[in-house]
Amino acid sequence: MTTPQDFDIDAWLEDAERPARSVTVYQKAGLIAELDALQERIENAEDEEVDGPSAGGGSLRSKYAKLAQQFHDSALVIKLEGRSDAEKRDLLAAHRDLTGAKAGYIVIADAIQSPKVTPAQLEKLAGKIGDVQFDRIIGRFHEACTEMPAVSADFLPNASTPDDGGE
Repeated sequence: MTTPQDFDIDAWLEDAERPARSVTVYQKAGLIAELDALQERIENAEDEEVDGPSAGGGSLRSKYAKLAQQFHDSALVIKLEGRSDAEKRDLLAAHRDLTGAKAGYIVIADAIQSPKVTPAQLEKLAGKIGDVQFDRIIGRFHEACTEMPAVSADFLPNASTPDDGGE
């Protein structure tokens, strides 16, 4: 066990990292409308249509699975690293001619660690994926800049064991 007397801060600092967050965005978000329509058809269809041949070939369930896979395959995970207020000011000082969204694209593009993007590519991304998804990117950036890093397992299902009254 390390004691305060023998703790090596230099060794610890060698592996220290800035806070970072990730967010998933989807290239094919428009497929959700088709999935919604198929879901409604499945909920109102006869069993044969759901699991067997239907108009256009294949079952509704298999069509749904195919579209859902296309949606999931279009995922892009973006990793953002936090920036201090001083770093943001320095970035913007180098681009005094830019304001508003253009200045924001410079700061966010600098924070994106993967995939690397230019401010112009980020602006194009914002236009293509829409406000809802782009706002998630901005939100994750703000979290990386302002929130204390912490691990949460709240999303994991609780294990059921004989000791906790489960089966």
